[in-house]
Amino acid sequence: MDANIPAGPRRRSRAIIRIPIKIAIFAIIVLFVLFPNPVQLRRNISHWRNLDALIDPDNPDLRALLAEFESARRTTTAPTTQPRDIQFAVQAFVYKKVPYEWDWVQWGAADYVPTVAEMFAAAKARPNHELREDCDGRAVMCASLLRALGFNSRILCDLEHMWVETPEAALMGPGMTPTVKSSATGNQTNYLAAVQNAPTAWSFGVAVFPLGREFIIWAALVLLSLTRGMNWKAVLLGTLLTLQGLFFMRAGLIMKSNWYWLSQAWPGNLGALHVIAGLAILWIASSRARARRNIALPQKGLA
Repeated sequence: MDANIPAGPRRRSRAIIRIPIKIAIFAIIVLFVLFPNPVQLRRNISHWRNLDALIDPDNPDLRALLAEFESARRTTTAPTTQPRDIQFAVQAFVYKKVPYEWDWVQWGAADYVPTVAEMFAAAKARPNHELREDCDGRAVMCASLLRALGFNSRILCDLEHMWVETPEAALMGPGMTPTVKSSATGNQTNYLAAVQNAPTAWSFGVAVFPLGREFIIWAALVLLSLTRGMNWKAVLLGTLLTLQGLFFMRAGLIMKSNWYWLSQAWPGNLGALHVIAGLAILWIASSRARARRNIALPQKGLA
């Protein structure tokens, strides 16, 4: 590079290249931490595009599960015929037959909405043939059983939870204002609800996700913020602030007290502020270190 070019334009030209590369590296790391299997991620996106298509009342294995439900219901002291009561009986049956399991344990990813067939295939691979799923798999299973029984069921979700709705009841623990509702014609999306739900859902997601995976993301963020010649005190302070922020976010949702101005998700919000402050310190220290190196270069040297 021509030594006659002023240091300011040289720094800006290098930043134009450096910053997008670092952002791309960080994005790739985050993607593979959250979704290590690209093929599975592609399937998950496909499933999310049409939640109604996941409801499968005709699955052969589901029919066997339905027969088990009907048999258990007939043996009760006074089997009900009221639609709402039957639906809540299905909900209790799904809770019993499908123990809760996080997606990163069950599928190795931050999120995966399975088909009914995939849930039964995963169960058959276990020695005890036990079904395991989190809220989304349970909702798909419940909605499928309800349709097999002749009820009109659909799937709803916010950014944190998935549940089932019928004309008579909301089942599987209704969450916040729905952001997505399934229908025969495709998903119906409420973008305003998504914005409103985002802080609480984000705080919850960070709180429950495995710390080891989050530590990889944190380390990548800090390391990509560093450069040669940075002030070690600034590096230490910035790193500790970001780490403290991570653990604040890990605190997750805490019941509302007098912190209404920070919302129910205030630990996550406060943690995010710590992370931003720590990154700001690292970025300023990095920029100053690069500026000192440029000043120290001989006029005829390379920038």
